[in-house]
Amino acid sequence: MSAQPLISFIVPVYREEENIARMLCNLDGVLKPHPDWHYEVIIIEDGSPDGTRRVIEQEIGKYPYAQLILHDKNQGYTASLKDGIRAARGKFLMYIGADEEFDSSELPAFVEPLRQGEADLVLGVRWQRNAYQLFRFFLSVIYIFTLNYLFKMRINDYNWSQAWPRELLERIELKSGSLFVLPEIIIKAHDLGYRIKEVPSNHRGRQAGKSSVNVKIMGRALRDAFLFAVLRNSKKYSPGKKQ
Repeated sequence: MSAQPLISFIVPVYREEENIARMLCNLDGVLKPHPDWHYEVIIIEDGSPDGTRRVIEQEIGKYPYAQLILHDKNQGYTASLKDGIRAARGKFLMYIGADEEFDSSELPAFVEPLRQGEADLVLGVRWQRNAYQLFRFFLSVIYIFTLNYLFKMRINDYNWSQAWPRELLERIELKSGSLFVLPEIIIKAHDLGYRIKEVPSNHRGRQAGKSSVNVKIMGRALRDAFLFAVLRNSKKYSPGKKQ
């Protein structure tokens, strides 16, 4: 096995037949000028009912640093993210969406603060969400406000691209089975004293396909948030794994 990568990029994919080839090509164009990152890409195809798997299998041979994990049945975004985390070998790990809403050219803003020791976690913040419909925008605002209120934090974006140290993910146990999994990482990192840096990020909006985020999915995330808030305020809470 080759030497440990500096950073592993984790890409959960579901129903992105029209986006994934372009996303991988754009990602490759940013990675190639940075051989010093010693990167790998973990792609998790989550049982898409369309042609997503076929497209990935056609494209992945172009990227020798990429690894493909296949789910025969759809297991959900959180299960895909956790599988990617388990498979990743990097000193740092970064989550990237497969829908092309994230601009891969921004990767140095996430990777370099980690390399230079300026921060332990780097969170992307979508300062502008012009591509969102008004209802989706208000859902996001309410979600962020609620999480900051519940956890007495001032985070501007909980569910966008993020980069973490492997050491953190080895110290914590992720319990959430919903979109709350990313906030769970952030909150536990905060409680363990990790330094968090936020960087502005451009939200480009989808060029093809439809987002799977809806009121039901957001409701599950809020339910997990309230349950975690109760636990966090109890004497039973420990942000790290119990030894």
